[in-house]
Formats: sequence, C-alpha cells, structure tokens
Amino acid sequence: MNAGLGASGAGREDEDLFRSYRLPLRAFFARRLDSLEEVDDHVQEVFCRLCTLEEGKRPENPQAYVFQVAANLLRDRARRAMTRDAFTRQYALDNKDQVEELSPDRVLQGKQAVRALRAALEELPERTRTVFLLHRFEGYKYREIARRLGISASSVEKHMMSAIRHVVERMGKTDGHD
Repeated sequence: MNAGLGASGAGREDEDLFRSYRLPLRAFFARRLDSLEEVDDHVQEVFCRLCTLEEGKRPENPQAYVFQVAANLLRDRARRAMTRDAFTRQYALDNKDQVEELSPDRVLQGKQAVRALRAALEELPERTRTVFLLHRFEGYKYREIARRLGISASSVEKHMMSAIRHVVERMGKTDGHD
C-alpha cells in the first residue's frame, strides 16, 4: 500500500480492500465456523484490525495480510476454546463430589418455583411474555426476536426489562421475601 496517502486516501484504500476481500473472507470463515453471525463478526474483526494500522505500517501485500489476520483470529479462537474446555473439565473434576442431594423438600421447592414462574409469566402482556420466552428459554438474541416479531431491538430490550422486573417482583413475593 502507498504509505504516502493521507487519511482520506487510507479510508478509500480501506473501502477498496473491504469490497475486494469481504466475500472471499466470508467464504474462508464460513468453511471453518459454525454460525453466520460468527462469520460476519470475524470478517469485521479483520477489517477493524486493518483500519487501526498506522499509515506507515500498512502492508505492502494486503491479500496476504488480510488472510494472515483471518488465520490468526481462528487460532486465537481455538486457543480460547481449549482453555475454556480445560477449565470446564478441571472445574467438573474439582467439584464432582459436591453434588447436591435431591431431597423431597428440595423437589417441592423446585415445583413451587416453577408454578410461581408460570403464574408470573401468565400475568405479563402477551408480547412481553413472548419476548421473554424467546430470549430466556429459546435462546434467541434481541436482534433475532426483533426481526421475528417485526419490532425494534430497543422495543425487545424494553419488553425484557419489564418482564424481568415483573418476574423478580412476583418470585420474591412467593418466596416469602416481601
């Protein structure tokens, strides 16, 4: 890349690189990652790293740089996964003897909590209940819920805050903590 370009020249170069390498990078990550969201996040991260380079440190061979950054991102992701898995295994080994007993009292408490949660959820407006269930029990992200219900992500957030506030309040009253 031309190190003598000003900021607007670098911006134009970045846009050109994005147009040139976005689709090849998406294909590169799509072959190696499970979710399209992860693919887009990784593509964005490659270009974020490129855009933060100082003017004099721009790579002479942008294609090699772009795909080296992409490979490094995948290596970092794999390392984090291995560390997380090792920690999880060690935690399970360290705590295998600390299993809580399922006494009849504990089972009864659990059943009462489920009944209280159901009652609290039924008191919610339908849209708020739907948003809460999609997020907490179905694992949808706010953006996915917004798309699915045809509302804004900020509306999803407001519904969630309302639902959480209501559930916490109702569950607290049923536990005798009012």
